[in-house]
Amino acid sequence: MVAVFVTALTLGATSSMAGAPVEAGKVYSGPEGEEVAVIPLTPRDAKKYLLRVKGTGSPIDGKVLPYELKDYSTSSTLQHNYVTQWGGRGYTVLHVRNTNYELYVPGRNSKEIDVSFDEKRTQALKAEEVYKEHQKQDADGTLKKLMAFDRPGESARHDKEFAELLRTMNAACGSTVSAAIDWKSVTDDQLKELSISGYCEAPLESLKQLCTQSDVAKKTVQARVKQISCRFGDSLDPKLDADRLVWTTYRDASNQQDFATKFFKTNL
Repeated sequence: MVAVFVTALTLGATSSMAGAPVEAGKVYSGPEGEEVAVIPLTPRDAKKYLLRVKGTGSPIDGKVLPYELKDYSTSSTLQHNYVTQWGGRGYTVLHVRNTNYELYVPGRNSKEIDVSFDEKRTQALKAEEVYKEHQKQDADGTLKKLMAFDRPGESARHDKEFAELLRTMNAACGSTVSAAIDWKSVTDDQLKELSISGYCEAPLESLKQLCTQSDVAKKTVQARVKQISCRFGDSLDPKLDADRLVWTTYRDASNQQDFATKFFKTNL
């Protein structure tokens, strides 16, 4: 399984490719009709490509996005990633390892689609027409919208995941705790690179586990914890203010659930 998100990418503005020639491309297809067309841009040594995905039911179907070829090959292994921008992040859509080709698309929870060279579709591919599609989508703003960072959308996704964790904790504890992520404390870079809901789950998972293990813990949580706020700071520094827990975490925090459990056992 390849991690589809990478933290650094320099593709340049798509408008810089206006008028750029293309070479003949190749098409790789999957078991259920999925396909990805790979169109090299010249000069080839710039490692710039256009990829068009079809048949996956994903938001990038039919979109001709610009890609950069990232070469991670070693003396014994051929490994390439075709990387674009998706929601402000670097996103690997096609991963090549030796003779294995894996297609990744948004909405499939990082589940790869195995694809292989399709000679018939390759012969039918018209690279110039794909390039014209790219130019049109670039000009009408379609690509810019897909590639731009969507902070509200990303925040909403993490809020949904956090709310589900809260629901299971309250169910285990018989409590009515409210909880929220303090988004003012989270930078764009942190939101792009980190699983914010994952960093904030530690106190919820700890309380759920404590409640499952002990009726005394359940009663304590019901009486002592009414609100939880998760924020990002410079260190792992939780504080309990009356019935409100402020869970402060940071990028390099580790073993957070164990830390939370020790904190609750000492302070509740």
